[in-house]
Amino acid sequence: MTPQDNAYAAFMLDHAAGRLLPAESVVADLHTALSPEGRRYAVMLDSAGGALLESVEPELIAVGPLSPGEQEAPAAMISSSWLAPYLDADLLALRWRRDIVGVPTYRTSIPMLRLLRLDPGERAPVHSHGRRDVTVVLKGAFADENGLYQKGDLAFAMPGLRHQPRAVGVEPCVCMVATEGGRPVRGLLGLFGVGVSKSEKRI
Repeated sequence: MTPQDNAYAAFMLDHAAGRLLPAESVVADLHTALSPEGRRYAVMLDSAGGALLESVEPELIAVGPLSPGEQEAPAAMISSSWLAPYLDADLLALRWRRDIVGVPTYRTSIPMLRLLRLDPGERAPVHSHGRRDVTVVLKGAFADENGLYQKGDLAFAMPGLRHQPRAVGVEPCVCMVATEGGRPVRGLLGLFGVGVSKSEKRI
């Protein structure tokens, strides 16, 4: 098992347990929505969690009643509605702003969560990471020194990683990146997000 495999397993376990911050949770949800492998892994974790819960004595929990005429929405519907802006929107039509190093960036309304875009043949600057980034590919594909990442794939940039992502193929690559709190990203890529107006409508 590789370090990437370990990072993936730990990340998905944290997601199943509800321990991820909002930015990383969105990335995990998008991964399971876009990746057949991600869906299988999530189902396996849910099944394991369900088996564990069945072995625990149930406790009564006080829950307030629903409003008159209100019905509880299925989890799948809630998830689909929450992810719709990222799954159904024309991501290339967003108001992208090139940051100081020239990479198109779009900030979402969720802290530490942003979209990055690389056009065909475009490369990001070489950079190192001082904290973890978790990236999910929403459109197209990119590659770096660690492999090729396509739609739905997760890529983990752990502290100390030095790499240079580049778009692969004939269509633009759009990724969503969740950055954990802590020490700032080192290198030029740490400047992502500069120049986005606060008044701009964000998804």
